[in-house]
Amino acid sequence: MYKKIKNWEKILARGDIKSRQIVLDITDKTLQRLDSYYRIKSIMELDGDILHIGTKNWDLSKKRNLYLLGAGKACNHMAMAVDEILGDRLTRGIAIVKISEDTDKFHKTEVFVGGHPLPNEEGLRACKEIFKIVDDATPDDLFI
Repeated sequence: MYKKIKNWEKILARGDIKSRQIVLDITDKTLQRLDSYYRIKSIMELDGDILHIGTKNWDLSKKRNLYLLGAGKACNHMAMAVDEILGDRLTRGIAIVKISEDTDKFHKTEVFVGGHPLPNEEGLRACKEIFKIVDDATPDDLFI
C-alpha cells in the first residue's frame, strides 16, 4: 500500500514532530482501510461463473456482456478494483474521474477526466460512449 497523505514530509518539517508522526500514522492507516479499492475488493468476488457483490449473486454464464460504468472522486479506485476482479470477463468499462492518477491501472476500462465542478469536453465524450453502450444493451447484459 502507498501512503494516502501526499505532503507527509512537509507536515513533519516543523512543530512537534513526534506527535505529528503519530497523528499521520493513524490518519494514513485509516485512509488506507477506507480506500474504495480495498472496500470493493472486500465485498466483490468472482467464483467461477458466479459474481458475488455483498449478498447479491449473478451467474455470468447467463450474461451476454458485462459493463462497468462509473463517475466521481472515488471512481479511479473502485473501477480499478472491479476491472481487476472481472478481468477478461469485463466487456468494457468507462470511468469518468476527477484526476487521472499515475497509480491507476486498467485492463478493459477507459478512463476519462471529467471537468469538475464544470463539465468539459472529455466528460461529454465519455457520456456519449456510455449512451452508445446503453443503447445497444439487452436484458442479457449486466451493468456494474
